[in-house]
Amino acid sequence: MHAIRIGKYQLNFGKVDSADAVLVRSGFITDLAPHCAPAELAHFDPGNREIYVRVDYLAHLLFLWLRNSRRAASLGAYARMVKAKSVIAYDNIPELYDWAKVLPRPIFIVQHGMRQLEDEKHVVDDESNVIFLSWGELQRDEFENGLVARYPNSSHLRRPKKIIPIGSLRDSMYRAVRGEIAVKQNQICLISQFKGLDGHGLTMPRERQMNLDRTAEFTNQYAIEHNLDVLIALYSDTPELLKKEKEWYLEKFGDRCRFNDPAVDFATYFATDESVVSIGVHTSVLWEVFGRGGRILACNFTGDNIFTFPIPGPWYLHQGTYLDFSSRLTALRMMSDGEYQRECGDRPRYLISYDSNNPTHQVIE
Repeated sequence: MHAIRIGKYQLNFGKVDSADAVLVRSGFITDLAPHCAPAELAHFDPGNREIYVRVDYLAHLLFLWLRNSRRAASLGAYARMVKAKSVIAYDNIPELYDWAKVLPRPIFIVQHGMRQLEDEKHVVDDESNVIFLSWGELQRDEFENGLVARYPNSSHLRRPKKIIPIGSLRDSMYRAVRGEIAVKQNQICLISQFKGLDGHGLTMPRERQMNLDRTAEFTNQYAIEHNLDVLIALYSDTPELLKKEKEWYLEKFGDRCRFNDPAVDFATYFATDESVVSIGVHTSVLWEVFGRGGRILACNFTGDNIFTFPIPGPWYLHQGTYLDFSSRLTALRMMSDGEYQRECGDRPRYLISYDSNNPTHQVIE
């Protein structure tokens, strides 16, 4: 196939191979392609302005573009051109639930992280042509109870035809390689969410940074009082940010902290599983630790709904003082495995579904 660029658009000429499925690119780090084997795959990038000079593609494109956005029409025409039996995507692409209506079959949308929810409930009648592969049963209940994901999540003010809880893809990949962890090497692990010194996220940096600062300060005070080291599960993925991140924690903890090796695959997952209790603020890693039956302390000192852990229990601290933090952390550390498991019940699987006989990273096949 050869191409000619005309202004913003690229015209593609030549033969196009058919495919079993179309993957919609989203820029997410975990590639879906290996988990769709042995299907023949085609890739659609919604950011490209590609037009295929073929009668079947152009006919569908023009027809769909009359009533839909350009990207929706392009996806619908492309899926028909390659005769795809299915379309698969992550849920972090805005408007994707709307694009689904141009497809002859439902699109499979895979949950890629926590769905940050609107503060208010909504009655959502707009059912999209979507089968949602969710992390757990929690998301089914969220849709039923009118809890709507915030934009830019693609389900914002939309709901799927069907929800199938399959678990977390990356968590499942980790479970396949972790082996047995017989001895907990660390008492407490602080899951870093360092995203630069100016804050980051959907809330005001002040709110987020307040939670991160207070969690780090309380963890440091606890480590001093109990003569413990703190393992920091690092976040940054570039040398420059990694240097700043380490400096930030060394300033707060001094020689009481040590760091995991972020160059190791699944470094944060290993760090949490090798620790008795993992501490953090609103991170999918905490959800996944809880889903694996691990002990966590999810902290929300500002009370902002964004930072709420969805399952109440001794593993979630909503606001509270240092004494609340200290007593909660000590209780978690002192619990026997049996006591903690009884306290959790079926909640971990409610949050993160997982079937060892049919693990998540093989389900999408």
